[in-house]
Amino acid sequence: MNPANLFADATRTATAGTDLSTEQTSDLIDQMLRGQVSDDDIGSLLLALRQKGESVSELVGAATAMRRHMTKIQHRHDILLDTCGTGGSGSGTFNISTAVAMVAAACGVPVAKHGNRKATSLTGSADVLEELGVRIESDAQSVAQRLDKTGICFCFAAKLHPAMRHVVAVRRQLGVKTLFNLLGPLCNPAGATHQLLGTSSADAQIKVAAAIAQLGTTKSFVIHASDGQDEVSLEGTTRVIEVTDAGQVEHEFSADDFGLLPVGQEALAAADPVASAAIIRRLLDGEPGPCRDTVLAGTAMALWLVGTVSDLRSGVQMAADAIDQGKAKQTLEGLRAD
Repeated sequence: MNPANLFADATRTATAGTDLSTEQTSDLIDQMLRGQVSDDDIGSLLLALRQKGESVSELVGAATAMRRHMTKIQHRHDILLDTCGTGGSGSGTFNISTAVAMVAAACGVPVAKHGNRKATSLTGSADVLEELGVRIESDAQSVAQRLDKTGICFCFAAKLHPAMRHVVAVRRQLGVKTLFNLLGPLCNPAGATHQLLGTSSADAQIKVAAAIAQLGTTKSFVIHASDGQDEVSLEGTTRVIEVTDAGQVEHEFSADDFGLLPVGQEALAAADPVASAAIIRRLLDGEPGPCRDTVLAGTAMALWLVGTVSDLRSGVQMAADAIDQGKAKQTLEGLRAD
């Protein structure tokens, strides 16, 4: 059967409310990434899956296909953290997880931050890092060297997932969250062992956690906040699904668990990469306030995830010290180095 007919059949199946199998989805995504499918067929299938609600089998199948096509980063680290989330929460905040990645690295945790330019958000991790002076278009060897030299690297999805060029135009044209929003965190080119993975909804959180359980990491925290953020939030509560080989455990945290004051989402707003970069520069310079506190909380969660600290309040203190002693700013400088 030719690709057009296969996609038409899959679209009809999804439109009828039936989930695709792991193997079927893997084959379909593989054909997309080989450039064998028209934009119209890709768009129709992605919208049908979105309308139905992407299933765990579809996530696992799609991630498996994407991993086959990605350019892998070789490294020597037994522990490697990624803070890449699904995006698409519509919160309009500065790039919190990118700042968390830098502060966590300053605390001695090797980090391979996976990310891309904005798709459905105001500012993507690639956009803000470029604004901060980071060379995001590095090839795989340069990325690996940066990780070994400085303890942090940026894995630019557009560079290390070259086959994604076949779906970029469709995603932009659709302008809505699709299956691919959920896939980025599941396809880290460096094979991160630990993930602090934000999701844009409670439903996505459950599905992504189940997919990670099948795809495998040492330990991951899949998070979603009650205020809708795909980050550790200091407003309301943050629900965490801990995923290991032993199964899943759920946690719930509030600002008090971090020893911090509540922070409203409006205090974290950034209209574009320029504004986001300015916030990150200020907090790395030691400026107090809600943006710093939110990054301290996210970093504390990351440090607890990898076992660097035994509790969240200790993580907040370690993160604060890394900023106040200039280590986090030095980490950014290392990331920027030629």
